[in-house]
Amino acid sequence: MAEAFLKLVIDNLSSLIKEEIGLILGVNNEMEKLCSTLTTIQAVLEDAEDKQIESKPIRDWLQKLTALAYEIDDILDECNTHVSKLNHSHSKLRHSLKKILYRHNIARRMKQVNKKLEAVAAERAMEKDKDKIVETLNDVKNKQEMSVLPVIGVGGLGKTTLARLVFNDPRVKEHFDLRIWVCVSDSFEIKTLVKAMIESATGSGKAMDLQYLDAAERRLWELLSMKRFLIVLDDVWNDNQDKWDELRKVLSCGSAGSSIVVTARQKKVGDIMKTLPCYSLEGLSDKHCWTLLQQRAFEPGEEVSPQLEIIGKHIVKKCAGVPLAAKTLGGILRFKRREDEWICVRDNEIWKLSAEESLIVPALRLSYHHLPLELRQCFAYFAAFPKDHYVDKEDLIFLWMAHGYISSKGTKQVEDVGNDICNELLLRSLLQTNVDNTSEIGMHDLVHDLAESIMENKVPGVQSERNLTSASTIREVNLLQKTSLFPKTFQKDMSITSISELRRLRVLKAKAIEDLPPSIGNLKHLRYLNLFRSKIRTLPNSLCTLWNLQILNLDYCDRLEALPKKLTSLRNLQHLHLWDCESLCEMPSKMRELNSLKTLSMFVVGLQRDNQLEELKYLNLSGRLQIKHLERVKDHMDAKKAMIAGKNKLRELSLSWQRNDLSKLEEDIDEKVLEALEPHPNLEKLYIGGFSGRYLPDWMTNSSLGNVVWIYIWNCKNCKRFPNLGWLPRLESLSLNDVGVEYIIEEEVGSGHPVKIQFVALKHLQLINLPNLKGLSKEQGIKEAFPNLERLWIERCSSLILPSLSSLQKLEDLKCSSSTLALLSEQDIPRALCVEVEESLACFPIETLANFSKMRSLTIENAKEIYVTREGLEALKELTRLNLESCRTMRYLPEGMLRHLTALEDLTIWKCPELLELPKDIKHLHNLKFLVLRDLPKMTRLPQAIEHLTYLFLRDLPKLESLPDQLPSLNTLVVAYCPKVVLIPALQNLTQLTVVGCPQLERRCQRGSGEDWHKIAHVRSIYISPK
Repeated sequence: MAEAFLKLVIDNLSSLIKEEIGLILGVNNEMEKLCSTLTTIQAVLEDAEDKQIESKPIRDWLQKLTALAYEIDDILDECNTHVSKLNHSHSKLRHSLKKILYRHNIARRMKQVNKKLEAVAAERAMEKDKDKIVETLNDVKNKQEMSVLPVIGVGGLGKTTLARLVFNDPRVKEHFDLRIWVCVSDSFEIKTLVKAMIESATGSGKAMDLQYLDAAERRLWELLSMKRFLIVLDDVWNDNQDKWDELRKVLSCGSAGSSIVVTARQKKVGDIMKTLPCYSLEGLSDKHCWTLLQQRAFEPGEEVSPQLEIIGKHIVKKCAGVPLAAKTLGGILRFKRREDEWICVRDNEIWKLSAEESLIVPALRLSYHHLPLELRQCFAYFAAFPKDHYVDKEDLIFLWMAHGYISSKGTKQVEDVGNDICNELLLRSLLQTNVDNTSEIGMHDLVHDLAESIMENKVPGVQSERNLTSASTIREVNLLQKTSLFPKTFQKDMSITSISELRRLRVLKAKAIEDLPPSIGNLKHLRYLNLFRSKIRTLPNSLCTLWNLQILNLDYCDRLEALPKKLTSLRNLQHLHLWDCESLCEMPSKMRELNSLKTLSMFVVGLQRDNQLEELKYLNLSGRLQIKHLERVKDHMDAKKAMIAGKNKLRELSLSWQRNDLSKLEEDIDEKVLEALEPHPNLEKLYIGGFSGRYLPDWMTNSSLGNVVWIYIWNCKNCKRFPNLGWLPRLESLSLNDVGVEYIIEEEVGSGHPVKIQFVALKHLQLINLPNLKGLSKEQGIKEAFPNLERLWIERCSSLILPSLSSLQKLEDLKCSSSTLALLSEQDIPRALCVEVEESLACFPIETLANFSKMRSLTIENAKEIYVTREGLEALKELTRLNLESCRTMRYLPEGMLRHLTALEDLTIWKCPELLELPKDIKHLHNLKFLVLRDLPKMTRLPQAIEHLTYLFLRDLPKLESLPDQLPSLNTLVVAYCPKVVLIPALQNLTQLTVVGCPQLERRCQRGSGEDWHKIAHVRSIYISPK
């Protein structure tokens, strides 16, 4: 990392010299001397970074160099800031030094990696390995001495997965009286391990009061004594023989056949613990690795020369069978076609490091060294995030910008440079996209180890050798997580008021804070300030002195009433996020002066001349834009001055009027204003709310919306007739809420005949609170309309009569009233159904659904009671998801209702204020994996018989007193606003934990110091709300 950062400093320094900044400040000679010295050091850095793995003195030297580089960077930044201000205060110089603003184009997007295919390509035959280990454990069943079987293999081969398969194998469950799982990782403290074993064995927090080691050991001895037990110690790094001997003495109390399975990367860890031969987990075959490498190194169908194939097959022998290593090597070689380039990879010195010396798969480290220098810093920065964490791609690029890792190149904007780097790292398999959300970027655990070793000079399994964090090196703070960079440290007492001392900060993440103090103005180097969902009402004026601020995120700060008047002083501000700041009254005057702005997600029309729509004319905006309080526009010509039609970078546009019932409806003005706000054809999403006109503008049916995929119109009661939105070729989602329209499809003007196929691309249609809606079409015979409709939601549309549409039989999701449901045939009901029970219906009979055989997901809303019979439930035995919502008088679920839903995997119950408890027959739901309980104020307890759950979400259960003791399969737990819950059970397979609004539980789960921290220290993703 030192080499990459030093190059950044040299580049910045060279740029300042070139721009004669040194001459302006009278320090040119010093700058040139500094540049010469740094360049000399740079020549030896690459060799030093290669050797730091083996040499502590070299690591120490690199740490010192990095600290010095930070200091130099601060000085250069101050020089640049000073001269920048000078230039802005002299109009003659301003335009010669000002960067030219270019439009922000969305670059090519990385196609989502075919995860399933890759999983198949890298799939290991784990069953064979599992059987061998199970047989070994069975073979020692008569052995009096406790057996220890280490499973050894490099990271990424699936040691933990194999151990879990063994642990959960039916033969193992039957063979052992007691099974215990403990995640060990870096820590091998005896007291911590003993308490963790007690809690795994008992499935409860009963070790919490065992503060002394002798008491804990005695309790563990009671549990293990005279039992044949199996203990899995997962991810062990300890190679201290004395520590292991101490733990072994504690555990040597079981009956014959008691065993321990250990997973570790290092063979020497297994050697000091084993009584049985180490089970070495083998990787993929060389042939399989070559296939993976080929997929990355060559284009589909590209011919591979025999010479490169020979060299390549030698290279894959060095992959140790790790799939990720083969893929990253393919990423390196993708850009190389000469034999000498492949030979250079094959013969690199990194391969000579042993697994014990490197611990990071050599192929991955080699891939880092083959990165261009400008990519290395961006890659290493990802170590700032926890393992298994995904970050929004745009936000990641903003963070790179704030730290100075990327800058514009020629005509290419800095955001586009960041996008290219992100795609390059994806292509090289060093980053990966989230399967569920392709706009989010993550990193494989093994690659994270590499990034962490580079950023922190940290070896996996070894405590960091860095000294305590110095305020001069801290560049980033996350108040919510209480962490700071660099190096990455946890600081328990961190608060917003203490941040002002960290004057070198570039990035401050202060989400959900109550107040922003004036001392924020001390952070002169700050580039990125994130106040997302904060409760602030105003911002201090000192914020406007942050000359270098580039990104200010105030999204969803719904209490924010005003922005500082001098906000326009922030001439370097590029991205101002204000989405859904509902309380914001108006904008500061002369927003046009923020001429570097690329994002302004909300503009509130003001009453003064300098904060009206004309200000938008001078801003080249991209992304999304909300324009609020359009009722303040009294002349449509003022709306035209905004020149919305010329903003070709906008992708989302929201236009809204806020009038109360006492205001005069100005129909004509609204219609003309909306007509004047015609967007550019590149727009993709359009929102219109509070519009008082009778007719929507003609541009909604022409080429202006040719690329629109989403339209949402709400609170337009006066709107009686729609333009023919069915013409829009790409419209996929249409939502109408509280609109006065009678038909969605009107006849074609002048001909009396509708278009042949209306809404050809529409997938989602949502119709809510439309009392005047009589039908989808005014004309009859539109059976071919909506040919691709997947989701239809109908709520409170009392006059609507659904026509016979062939597309209804293709629906995947339908929401309608119970009366509408009665009019539909079995063929019209999709796999997912939501029934809104009318107020007049005292009891909803489940038999109503008996004939809907395709249904797999059912939501029932507003039912006062539900009547069931065995026959009706038998018809629903294939149901996999059930959601009960807003059943406000229901105290108990119908008796026997759950017993027969044996295929149920997902159960959600919320907003049922009288519900007291879940029925005991939930124990029959052996397939239940997901349970969500929300807004149940009278529920006091949960059943114990839900041990199959993998996901448990509890929110707003104020009387709930405890969690179930036995949740062995749980991997995600969310407990929010359940103040009486005090203890967390031992959950060995938990990977994600969130605790909010539970004061006692929060205290016990505090990182490092909480009484229950040892229970959750193994959990990879933890969020405990701050006090």
